Amino acid sequence: MPLKATSLSEQIAEHLGDRIIRGELAPGAKLPESELAKQLNVSTNSLREAFRVLEGRHLIEIQPRRGARVCEVNEEQVRELYDFLFLLLAQLAARAAETWQAGEVEELAKLVPQLEERHAHGDLAGAHQLVFQWLPDMLRFARNTYMARTISDMIPLLQRYSFIALTEETTEFDVSITIFQRLLGNVLMRKADDAAAAISEYGENQCRIVLRAIAKRSAAA
Repeated sequence: MPLKATSLSEQIAEHLGDRIIRGELAPGAKLPESELAKQLNVSTNSLREAFRVLEGRHLIEIQPRRGARVCEVNEEQVRELYDFLFLLLAQLAARAAETWQAGEVEELAKLVPQLEERHAHGDLAGAHQLVFQWLPDMLRFARNTYMARTISDMIPLLQRYSFIALTEETTEFDVSITIFQRLLGNVLMRKADDAAAAISEYGENQCRIVLRAIAKRSAAA
């Protein structure tokens, strides 16, 4: 894996975080410093900095004298994330509908056709990635630094759980596109309550799918 340029620790964190999100690094997997540093051809100091970034993103935990390992996924964590984060995302959607100005919603309007195109070509992983490339740009509608930072901190964990939902039920993305279409229409028509309801429905649907996937994994273990 070639790693170069500035913010090396951030690049390492992005690489490892993507592997965690996609399930290539399983829940509970240990992350041995020396072995990983050798694989990535980086120093252990850079790797430790990356670990701290990933810990802040709720993807790994660092245990004194035991090192780092990938965070487990359980029902309580999933329920708590979706319960808390989608309260904020519903508020974000409502604020977008109420406050958007010319030049601010063009990217949102482009999202749905791009998702439809990737979905038509069977590129569900690419469509999933596209959503999370778009989401940080939408934080401008929070009009609140603390809200934006809180949502941003939770995005990697949501990305991890939503990938579980996508791999559990590929039809989940059909539902997502329908809801995004409704969300866009509500935002453009400044229907704040309906925009918030669309995001809440999306979160509730996805949460149920993730919980089913966890239950299946537990039963198979």
